[in-house]
Amino acid sequence: MTDAEFEIECEEESSTQGTVFAEDITIEQQSNEPILTKKEYLYAFACEVYSVVALSSFIPLILEQFASERGVLNINHEVACKNSTELKTFEEVRCVVNIFGLWVDTASFSLYTFSFSVILQAITAISIGATADHGAMRKTLLISFALVGSLSAVLFLLFTPPMFLLVAVISIIGNVCFGASFVCFNGFLPVLARNHQDVRKISDEIKLHIAENKKLSNDQQISYSDDDNIDDQSNIGLLHINNNADIILHNLANDLEKTKENISTHISARGFASGYFGGIILLCICFIISFSLHSSVFSFQIGVFLSGTWWFLLTLLVAKWLQPRPGPPLFMGEGKKIKCFDYVVYAWKRLWITILQARKLEMTFKFLIAWFFISDGYTTISSVALLFAKTTLQMPATGLIAISLIVPTSALLGTIMVPKFQSYFRLKTKQTVILLNILLLCIPIYGCLGFILPFGGLKSGTELYYLAVWFGIIIGSIQSYCRTLFSELVPHGRETEFFALYAVTDKGSSWLGPTLVAIITDITHEIRYGFMLLFFLVLFPIPILLSLNVAKGKEDAEKASNKHVI
Repeated sequence: MTDAEFEIECEEESSTQGTVFAEDITIEQQSNEPILTKKEYLYAFACEVYSVVALSSFIPLILEQFASERGVLNINHEVACKNSTELKTFEEVRCVVNIFGLWVDTASFSLYTFSFSVILQAITAISIGATADHGAMRKTLLISFALVGSLSAVLFLLFTPPMFLLVAVISIIGNVCFGASFVCFNGFLPVLARNHQDVRKISDEIKLHIAENKKLSNDQQISYSDDDNIDDQSNIGLLHINNNADIILHNLANDLEKTKENISTHISARGFASGYFGGIILLCICFIISFSLHSSVFSFQIGVFLSGTWWFLLTLLVAKWLQPRPGPPLFMGEGKKIKCFDYVVYAWKRLWITILQARKLEMTFKFLIAWFFISDGYTTISSVALLFAKTTLQMPATGLIAISLIVPTSALLGTIMVPKFQSYFRLKTKQTVILLNILLLCIPIYGCLGFILPFGGLKSGTELYYLAVWFGIIIGSIQSYCRTLFSELVPHGRETEFFALYAVTDKGSSWLGPTLVAIITDITHEIRYGFMLLFFLVLFPIPILLSLNVAKGKEDAEKASNKHVI
């Protein structure tokens, strides 16, 4: 067997005899690669803690607090925010900071920084996509981005408020490196799944079956050619043997695809779950530190430092345990030497081709539009919630950490509760996604009620604790259900390129909501108006999902598949 791939194709000679083994079924296996070990998918556990603790929780608060330390009141630029008592008394009084001649709300400064980092992250992720899939640079890039990102988090312990612009730059570097390293790790997923012992076992069975089937077919043909009394019944017998072998082959091929998919899902889910669990542990430690330091912002810096240290140390173990497992070489033409720029150009061309192909699949493209707004909606809620709690509700650091702790804990709870709820009421995946969006819509609605109700409508920290539980349960499930629904609309055999587009849609949308909320806050000097925008962001995908015909989407995806079973 070759060490690159074993292909089963329709051969003209065998088809003339009535034998069809398969068409365009590929078994990827490199015989010189070692069997997968559990240590090799440690990276998600390493970096997800940084995402939970630093990116989602503490860095936005540090940026806002540092900017506030250098900021002044929007109603009087002569009064420093840190010396004012009006901020705690009137919601319309906000803290602004001068950024290159522009007065920006301190909460908006944090949101702008996040949005810019997401844009750069998406550009970087797309640009290195081909490098992560082809050649031998995948592991090198992963480790390099991880080390730079983790060290940028470690540096947070050294920063002071006057350095708030430098903090913004370092946080952008950290977010870009986090996203880029995860793109490289996602490039490892199909390779890791391919080298799992269960996948190897089925691949070997298919190879053995093909070898035996070809030998049997050749022996039968020789036997019949030596017999002068070949009749139609003999030909039918030969065809029957070959058809039975063909059915067994395709059953094995289907088992292979399902096993690879299940293993990939298991690796990804286990990494996310372990990352959330590690994040919860670290948040508990930070809560104790914050309580000891009397709610000092320095406790947030310690939290980012610890998450960076976690990421750095586990990355060193990943560098030791993760096998290089290079991808197939990128072919650009005979005799052409591949340069780094060629990988970037190829990645962008491939993305554009995938977009054009997705547009031909009406339901798949429609879901991607819905996913764009779903992702942007919950990302914006996550980005705005803590800033709203700090700047409008004036919650102390311990309270903010408590909210950060409640969300991932509730998310883990949601991954258990929602599937049971779906099973009990026999809801389809599409119905579950719509229901989760409706439940998510309740959050901006409740926030908007604060404009008209004398009580409630997110005017106290206690209400935010309850909404954190609500949001966590939803966010823990909506991502997995959207991914599951999309997988049903993807052409078989082209999962990698379509899920790359899915990831780009996710990252490409995450800047829009935070940027618009930042602009609204700068104009109105009231972050609560952002709930009106959130209402429409979360509402918009619901009618799109209602019009989504999943059955037609599956049928179209099947027609567009580049793998056909005969």
